[in-house]
Amino acid sequence: MPFKNGHLTKQEVSFAKAYARYGDERISATLAGYAHDTKGYEVVKRPEVVARIQHEVSTFLKTEGVALGVRVLAEIADGEKYPAAARAMAAKEIVKLGGGGVTADGDDRPLHMLTAAELHAKALKAQAWLDELERNTIDHEPLQEGGFFD
Repeated sequence: MPFKNGHLTKQEVSFAKAYARYGDERISATLAGYAHDTKGYEVVKRPEVVARIQHEVSTFLKTEGVALGVRVLAEIADGEKYPAAARAMAAKEIVKLGGGGVTADGDDRPLHMLTAAELHAKALKAQAWLDELERNTIDHEPLQEGGFFD
C-alpha cells in the first residue's frame, strides 16, 4: 500500500523499475519482493505506481535505451556479417544522432526553429522548384502504340 502522503513504498518503486524494464507484472512483483500470491496487476492498477512506471520507462529510454540503440547501430555499421544496405543505414543513423550531416541547403533545422525571413527564403526556393517541375512536365501527349510494355 502507498503511504498516505501519496509517496510510494520502496517495494512499489522496485516494482515500477522492474516493470519498466521487463513489462511483466508477475516478474516485477517477484523482483520487488511481493509475496508469491500477490498479483502484479493489482499493484499496477494504482495511479501513483503507473506514473512511476512511466517515469522509469522514460528514464530508461533516455539513458540505457539510447546507449543500447547506439551500440546496436554501431555493431551493425561495423559488422561485416550484415548486408551492405543495413550497414549503410546504421551508419547514416549514427551520423544523424551525432548531429552530423546537413541538408542540401546547409540548414537542417526544423521549420519551427527558423525566423520568418528564413522561412520565406525556403518557401521561395520551394516554389521555384515546383515551377521548374511544372515546366518539365509533358501534358496531353497522345499515347503511342507499340510502346515498351506492349
